[in-house]
Order: sequence, then C-alpha cells, then structure tokens
Amino acid sequence: MRVPDAFLARWTRPVLIGTGLACAAALGLELAGGGRPATVLALLVAGSIAGFLAYRDVVTSISPAPLSPPAADIAPSAEPEKFLTELGPFIEALPEATLLVDSEGRVAASNREARRQLQFEALGLRLSAILRHPEILEAAHGAAVDGTTRVVEYENAAPVEEHYRVYVAPIAWGDNTAALMIFHDQTAHIVTERMRADFLANASHELKTPVTSISLLIETLGGAAREDVTARERFLGLMERQVDRMRRLIDDLLSLSKIEINEHVPPSERADLVMIAREAAETLGAVAADRSVTVRVSPESAQHLVIGDRFQLTQVAQNLIDNAIKYSPDNGEVTVEIGAAEGREAAADRAGRQWPDASRISLLTPGAPASRRFVYLRVADQGPGIPRRHLPRLSERFFRVERDQQAVERPGTGLGLAIVKHIVNRHRGGFVVESEPGRGSAFAIYLDQARQASASATT
Repeated sequence: MRVPDAFLARWTRPVLIGTGLACAAALGLELAGGGRPATVLALLVAGSIAGFLAYRDVVTSISPAPLSPPAADIAPSAEPEKFLTELGPFIEALPEATLLVDSEGRVAASNREARRQLQFEALGLRLSAILRHPEILEAAHGAAVDGTTRVVEYENAAPVEEHYRVYVAPIAWGDNTAALMIFHDQTAHIVTERMRADFLANASHELKTPVTSISLLIETLGGAAREDVTARERFLGLMERQVDRMRRLIDDLLSLSKIEINEHVPPSERADLVMIAREAAETLGAVAADRSVTVRVSPESAQHLVIGDRFQLTQVAQNLIDNAIKYSPDNGEVTVEIGAAEGREAAADRAGRQWPDASRISLLTPGAPASRRFVYLRVADQGPGIPRRHLPRLSERFFRVERDQQAVERPGTGLGLAIVKHIVNRHRGGFVVESEPGRGSAFAIYLDQARQASASATT
C-alpha cells in the first residue's frame, strides 16, 4: 500500500526533529565520558515532545476527506517559525549553552547560558561574529549544509581560561537543515587536573628546603649540640620557623588551587571594599605594631560596593597590606585608599598613577566594559621600592624580591601576589603596580562597581 504524500509530509519533520535531538543526546552521552545527565535527559525529552506536538497536529487535523492532493496544505515558509515556537522553550531550558545555527551561519535560537558564556543578546547574528574559532565555524557549516556531525574542543584563554567540548549535529528545519550546537563546559575538570599536578610539583620543590633544614638541625641536636643548652634553644627556634614556613606554604598552595579551580566563574554577590579594608587592617594590627608601622585606611566610613566574593577580597586586602607592612621601614606608614572612578581608564589612573616618576605596569585589565564605573583599592608603602625590571614578574609563583634585610627576616611564601592576581582575574578586575626606588611601592586593584540602590554589602 502506498503511503500518502501528505502523511509523509506531515511526519518527515517531527521524525527528523526527534531523531536529530535524540542522536545529539546519544552522541553527547557516548563522547562526553560521563557528561552531565541533565543535558542528555533534556535533549531526549525535547525530541520526544517535539514528536508528540507534531503527532497531535496530525491527529487533530485528520478528516474523512482523502489525504490528497500532496502537501498542498503545508506552507514551507511557515515551517521555521513553527519549529522555533515548538523547540525554543526546550533549548532555553537546557542547562548547557546551546545554539541553533541556520544554513546561512546565523544564530536562530539560543538559551540563556549560551548568551552568558558567549556574551551576546540579539538573534540573527552571524556565528562568526560571536565565535572566532575556525573549527567550530566549519563544524556548524558542515552540519547545516552537509548534514555532518562533529565534536570540537574549544579553548578560550581571555579574559579567563575556559575549555569546552562542543557537540555539533544536524537537525531538520523546514525544507532545510540547521546545526544544533551544545557547549559542554570542561573547564573545572581540566583546571582541576592541572592544579593537582602543579600542586604536587610546587609543594615537593618548595618543601624540600625547609625539610632539609629541619633534618640537618635534628642531626646536629643529636650530635655535637646534644649537651649545649644555648645551641639547643637556638636550633629549636630555627626549627619552629621552618615548620611555620611549611604551614604557610601549604596553606597558600591550597588556597591558590581552590581559587584557580573556580576562576572561570565570576562572583555574583556584593561586598563593601571599605569595610573589607578596615577589617584587614585591624587583623594585621599586631603585625604592624611589631614594626611600629601605622596603617591608615581612607575613607573611614563611606561605602564602596563592588560585585565580588567577600572572603576572596578579604584575602586580597590582607595580602596587599601584609606585604606593605613587611617592606615598610620602622615607624613607617602604609596608606590604604578606596575610591571610585567613571570608566576603566580613569580607574586605572586613580588606582596607580600617583607618583609621576614611578615605574608602572598593569598586570591585569578588567573584562568589564570600559564605560563602567569602577571601585579601586590602593595600598602604598614607604619601602625601598622595586626595580623596574622586576615588575612584570611580581605575580609569578614563588618570585620574591628581597628589598631589605627586614623583609628577609620575615620571608613570605612567594604566593601572595599570585593569589591576588587570580582572585582579581576571577572578578574580571584590574591589577596595577607602581614603584619608585627610594620612595615606595603601591599595589592597586579596581573592580566593577555594584549598584548601591539595589543591594547592600555582604556581611
């Protein structure tokens, strides 16, 4: 028996829709190697419901009249719109970034996660205007034009590191074919693996020196210094300092690893930089008193809200203030200034262009639009300053500039500024350093300002 053309015309699209989505889900399940079950389930549900909607249309429109003439009652020009109406809500509901790209390379549908990750709003844009990755563009073209299915690894290095596995599959769209693209975020997995390897390498290298020192001291205490009370007390003090150094080193390594794992996820809460700076200065009050250093925070009472993680920004303030105290002379002064400026360039100038003859370098540039209003936090000391040649390396792990004997007596782990840089990078902020030998150094960050009318600081 010959199947009527009208019946085939009605069922071709729903079958292809459901099959395409189911295939895309199966492909993702097989290749993701343990990918997110929610994505696969959502795609299967979308395919099933799309098929059901089409089945409902067929059933409700059947009449006693013969199923002929062929396909005359179907308007091909209306198919794409109907397709998007049926499928759009399911694409929007998917937990992973999803795009539908037509045969002309234009984005016909997207979900909220795709618009957030790829930073666009309007539909109808060419995919090439959103993504500059040739292999992804080629895969989308192949799916929409040739019906091919591909999996592409996509890496974005700026403003923060991101890794995606992109599944690209063809899907029927009216008389044509479109490309369904699903972006599976692998950043956390890849970064975690690398951080584990880096942590072991860094820890084994940096812990080698204090462990060796402690071993030698123990050996000496068990030998020539066994009966020497004065030597024993001195060696025990040295051992205590080495143990303290190892503890601080491990704490900083763990902290840095945690920060880097979530560096690709920007914070969404609000925090008050003035309150954070005041509390950090109070926490380090005893350290400053030991050196007879005065820490002044300005302003004392105003509020400057930013979009940020309060705990991490407290780490930033404490690291910068502690660093400034360490390199300040006895009876010196550390100034902590918080302020706001309109626009990225103005914020950078206010944050780090205070001394006309100082060397200056930007270690990070904000990812936020240049026209935004920014809040800056600037910490300046009266120490010996840093030679210009060292400025670009200040945020490298374990890089240390021994500026005076007092700093040598209280060495750091070499991770403080690396932690600051990664936290500021997660906040999509800026990081500026300026220094003038003989005058001092200043470290400043500037972040996107939060709207004070809509929220208060996180407490």
